[in-house]
Amino acid sequence: MTDPDLVPATGSARSFEHLSVGSTFADIVNHPAFAGFGDYMVPWESGETAEITRPLTVEALAPHLGAWDPRTMVDGLNFLIDLVNQGRTIFHPLYSEGEIAAEPDKAAAGLFFVPGAPGRPLALVAAGGGFTSVASIQEGFPHAKALNALGYNVAVLKYRISKDGNDESDDKAVPLARANEDLARAMSLLAERADAWDIGLDDYSVWGSSAGGRLVSSWGTDGPLGARAHGFHPPAVIITAYPGTPFGPYSASFPPYFVTAAADDELISVTALDHVVDDLRSQGVDVEYRRTDAGGHGYGLGTGTPADGWLGHAVAFWRSHSTAG
Repeated sequence: MTDPDLVPATGSARSFEHLSVGSTFADIVNHPAFAGFGDYMVPWESGETAEITRPLTVEALAPHLGAWDPRTMVDGLNFLIDLVNQGRTIFHPLYSEGEIAAEPDKAAAGLFFVPGAPGRPLALVAAGGGFTSVASIQEGFPHAKALNALGYNVAVLKYRISKDGNDESDDKAVPLARANEDLARAMSLLAERADAWDIGLDDYSVWGSSAGGRLVSSWGTDGPLGARAHGFHPPAVIITAYPGTPFGPYSASFPPYFVTAAADDELISVTALDHVVDDLRSQGVDVEYRRTDAGGHGYGLGTGTPADGWLGHAVAFWRSHSTAG
């Protein structure tokens, strides 16, 4: 069966213009290609970030937020615009109108889906943002472009964040649990549409950066946030960049784990991450740990940093643990 959302309708070709590094966040949110979901494109949900970034260009934004590469960010957005120009539906709400009426914060959750080659495995990507925002513009859409170029089906998760926009005043377990509920719902949606969208779920992978890394790492545990607790089999691999820690409990059943991080990261404890890696390996879990001396936090694909190229190594790690390749 073919899903009409994934097949360009006759005469549906559009010509929405590309964004540039000179585009503002307001240009992105109001871009006609993203009509109806523009607010999901940018990490400005915490009020302070909204005030700071709205008047800035994408290029001017980068120095304020670590090693964010503006060209990579814009390329990821233009990749999505090209899909819309082909007539594809790229954004899908996670919850029904009734569920949102009962719990309005669920309106903030959704899924960007990019179809790959028929039957190819799925990569589900969750960006970071400290549970006060979701930085898919840097840690989601560029990944989707790169992975889709290799033929993979890719889903970028827009999960709910801390209700008051302040992770320090909101028990950290609360936003993680809420995001985990969204991750489980996203997996349910993908499973329901796997045949229609021709997705390979047997060897799926989950990818996460920073807070998103903490989220997808929890998906591999045997606890209540794990895949098994939600009725899914664990992913073939878990791939993370500078993930928040800790994320246990973990055991020998934890999936193969890939992690990239920089020793000069000032937002996470790289020493704690070193211990997590050692503990996983002591349990017999296959871990590939790419630790650079520099790069800071939030470097996305690592463009222009010592971590540049880590995604290729992560894909090779995934393939080594996948029957589908």
